[in-house]
Amino acid sequence: MKKNTMLHDLVKGRYFFSVMSLFVLIGISCLMSPSFLSLSNFITILRQASILLILSMGLTAVVLTGNIDLSVGSSAALCGCVCAQMLVAGFPVILCMGASLLIGLTVGFINGLLVGILKLPSFIATYGMNMVASGLAMIVMNGGVIYGLPTNFTTLGVGYLGPLPVPVILAAILVVCMMILLQKTVFGRNVYMIGYNANAADYSGVNSLRTLLGAYLLCGMTGAIGGIVMTARLNAADFGMTEAYGLQIVAAVVVGGTSLLGGEGGVLGTVIGAIILTIIVNIMNIMGVNSNWQGMVHGIVILFVVWLDVFARRVGAGRALRKQRESVKRA
Repeated sequence: MKKNTMLHDLVKGRYFFSVMSLFVLIGISCLMSPSFLSLSNFITILRQASILLILSMGLTAVVLTGNIDLSVGSSAALCGCVCAQMLVAGFPVILCMGASLLIGLTVGFINGLLVGILKLPSFIATYGMNMVASGLAMIVMNGGVIYGLPTNFTTLGVGYLGPLPVPVILAAILVVCMMILLQKTVFGRNVYMIGYNANAADYSGVNSLRTLLGAYLLCGMTGAIGGIVMTARLNAADFGMTEAYGLQIVAAVVVGGTSLLGGEGGVLGTVIGAIILTIIVNIMNIMGVNSNWQGMVHGIVILFVVWLDVFARRVGAGRALRKQRESVKRA
């Protein structure tokens, strides 16, 4: 596989249409509302995108292997609910967060076993785990809602470090760590190899099961972190608190240019995708668009961006095939 620089990926490579879509969306938003480019709105966009980005980070690794995880949202809700229940019970914040991370890792590990060992289709396996996690969250909360969490915990969601919100800083740290993991380590190369050609990866000696388990563990961990940060931001916990994200988590990865077939894309694209989805909601809120219409508009924009990316891939594949035929004729 050919290595590209980050600049090449942004300008000419796999993220080209995602970047162009982002710039077009920013331009349209500026025309619709002059206040869109204000510093306060910029910070708001980053803060709103941070949780979606955290939730989508681990999923990026799973999608790169050619699989999917539909349980991220429910897993995040379960982790947040467990964390809140332990906090109100008087447990230390560190212990509560550690327990939530352990639950997220457990969900990811089970998903990895279902897909990697039992060979269940990832869509079916993780959808089933989504229902399990959602049901457990409901049991943990007993249908209720928890308010008024400790201040030293809610700082994770509403605090600031200088001019930047803490969730934005956490998301940035996570993005850097994931980029290093996927681009500079053997594990990351194996993730891409499995998604690009699973059979070739096996013949190359790649431990596909271990790599797949690692990807799902990452997904469970980032889902747990997202659930913790969301609970801190809301200063409350509810078994349905991640419903607003739903398939947006998957959409952020796909809109960012990561192929659902695996082997193509990356963390940088997910960052772009999360910002695109957040800007759509942000500008609709600024313009006072009725909430009944927002879901439909959101879906239309997502479909258009994904179609544009698929169209570009087909055009690129067609050009590559024509060049190959021409080279054969010349030979």
